[in-house]
Amino acid sequence: MSQSTVNIDLKDYRQPMVTSLGVILGFLVGFLGQWVTEDNFALKNLSDYIVFFGCFLGAFLLFLALFKMLKPNIAAEHTLTHYRRTVLLYAMGVVVAFGSILISAFL
Repeated sequence: MSQSTVNIDLKDYRQPMVTSLGVILGFLVGFLGQWVTEDNFALKNLSDYIVFFGCFLGAFLLFLALFKMLKPNIAAEHTLTHYRRTVLLYAMGVVVAFGSILISAFL
């Protein structure tokens, strides 16, 4: 059986991914929300820019992954491809967001 003919039941993967997306997005939005509401908030140096835009881009990618994961009508023959692309968006969002925080720690 080739990979293109393998069908998966997306509902088995939807709930854990939506839960983890909610936790990570909650952290990112909370982190950015607390940071930008400080009285002395300003993007002063390169590490501030990397963290801010990295977290913003990571959150955007994670919101896209959440939107794709909650998309209700996916043809059965496309579920595996849809899931793989969604997982790729998810991984990219996590790497960009947390990678930017890690990189800025060394600048």
